[in-house]
Amino acid sequence: GTLSVGHQISGLGTAAEVVVQHVDEKVGWFRRKLVPRGFPYLEWTVDGVPLRQIVAWPTGEVAGEVTPIQNEYAMREYEADYLRAILGEPVERDWTIMSDGRVPLLVCGTDFDLNCRALTAELVVSGTTVEWRAIAWQVDYEPLDLEEQEQPVITLTFDRRQYDAVVRPLLTALTES
Repeated sequence: GTLSVGHQISGLGTAAEVVVQHVDEKVGWFRRKLVPRGFPYLEWTVDGVPLRQIVAWPTGEVAGEVTPIQNEYAMREYEADYLRAILGEPVERDWTIMSDGRVPLLVCGTDFDLNCRALTAELVVSGTTVEWRAIAWQVDYEPLDLEEQEQPVITLTFDRRQYDAVVRPLLTALTES
């Protein structure tokens, strides 16, 4: 079913986060093995709680998907477009948003491909608020089915000034440097 948080205003924030992925590395001349490696990035938080925890599965398992923000594996141009999309602004590369117009919140940490699973939302920006409406997992090669989600589909509402104050400096820092 669809859970609506109503018009309660949440606070958007960021937190330094590290996701551990097992990377195939050479050890010696011929041997290879999977080595755990930490990938730092900036995670979205909602009222101080990491977004990945908010959308955890009923088992408590948390997704491995990440944001490209301050993520050394993301191209800066992609990171900038991701932030433009989050702000509701036009993107330069159409592959940075879903073909149905939904905005990715969490993406594959390996290749940032929207055909891997991505957490997305319908972005609704008004004069005073920003909504992440019907937050759900989807892949870009299939139409989104909100009935087929394994966890509750939620909507989060933010104060637009507070939201912009968090997101815009991240984009400005990228485009000015």
